[in-house]
Amino acid sequence: MKIWPGQTEDFKPPLLSPKEKGNLWLGLAGIFFVGSATSYFYPSAAPATGRWAWLHNIFFNQFGPSGDFVLFLVLGFAGVLAALKQYSAHSSEKGQH
Repeated sequence: MKIWPGQTEDFKPPLLSPKEKGNLWLGLAGIFFVGSATSYFYPSAAPATGRWAWLHNIFFNQFGPSGDFVLFLVLGFAGVLAALKQYSAHSSEKGQH
């Protein structure tokens, strides 16, 4: 169904706006920061096993028992940066209208 006359047949609107994507990234960053706090107070004692063990073991070998803390901290800050990027896309999109 066409929403406006000049719309092509294969047009699909984005599922999430940039602001909603920023909120999603901020939520994921919050989850990673909670994971880093948990890893700080309850550090892992042995190398990890399972699906993401290779990543956990890299950080465990580099930083010792606080490897998971550093891993989740890095992922949290990456999520904050992704959220800021989405929010800036939202503000630039808002300025164009």
